[in-house]
Amino acid sequence: MKNKTRILCLLLLSGSTTYSQINRMKNKFELEQNTHLVLAQYYRWYQVYEVPFTKKRIENQKDILTDDVEIVSQMGTSKGKEGLEDRLKVFEGWLNAHHVQNTKVTQLADKKLSLEADILYQNIRPDASKHSYTLHYSTILQTRNNDLPRFEKLELKPTGEVKEFNFESAYVENRAKSFMHYWLYLMETNQNELFKELLASTFKLNLSDGKQIENYLDFEKWKNAATAKIATSTHQYKNFNVQETEEDVFLVSVDFDWLGITIDGKEMTAETHHEWILKNDKDDRFAKMKEMTVTIINPFVIKH
Repeated sequence: MKNKTRILCLLLLSGSTTYSQINRMKNKFELEQNTHLVLAQYYRWYQVYEVPFTKKRIENQKDILTDDVEIVSQMGTSKGKEGLEDRLKVFEGWLNAHHVQNTKVTQLADKKLSLEADILYQNIRPDASKHSYTLHYSTILQTRNNDLPRFEKLELKPTGEVKEFNFESAYVENRAKSFMHYWLYLMETNQNELFKELLASTFKLNLSDGKQIENYLDFEKWKNAATAKIATSTHQYKNFNVQETEEDVFLVSVDFDWLGITIDGKEMTAETHHEWILKNDKDDRFAKMKEMTVTIINPFVIKH
């Protein structure tokens, strides 16, 4: 809040920005930022089904649900997250993959968010039978201050059946994209303290200017310096690729189109390429950043 107040004062003292312009700047990327927040949770939804169950992984699944969550599917309607362990037992021994095809986030009243999504679901059961079909998800999430939203309703409807298919695991991609969207949200909203969950105990960040960051104090200084110049920002990703190079080590390659607003109201753009090494503990809420290397594709420029 102190940072927002400082930016507001700077803008008003400059005489070049009105209150209405500040409000538009503040909200300009709100939907894009909230989309990252929702997708961080949505990709987490699938992960408990795609690896063997443990008590901790089931607790992480409960973490994304409200206490009175309603889940509607072919298996019927369930209310509340208590007893989730028993409801998951039907999936023991199954191989499950959830390939997300498209998503759309909408902002609702009462600080709620809606997600509509389509996936290709694949599964192989203990009797070796194979099943695959497309599903449409309609969901509503409750937002929380300075925290991840929680699903209060999920409705799953089958939209088609796939007769022949080759099973392909989706866990690594879903795990990496969940991390990516949360990382981007924190970058865009300047919530430095929450990054601690996403950084490995030892990490190295190789920035595009040649600077290296290898401890949290330097990371915080770097983020604060960026915050002093940029009022708000957003990222669109493309060319995403992830590979598990060894067990629980992911190599992510991705490009970002970045758009920001300076504290004096000017739009800036850039395009960057990122290479990430993520260390994964399946019992953690998120994978963690072990190493990041950033290179510039198109430099940061002010739009005219």
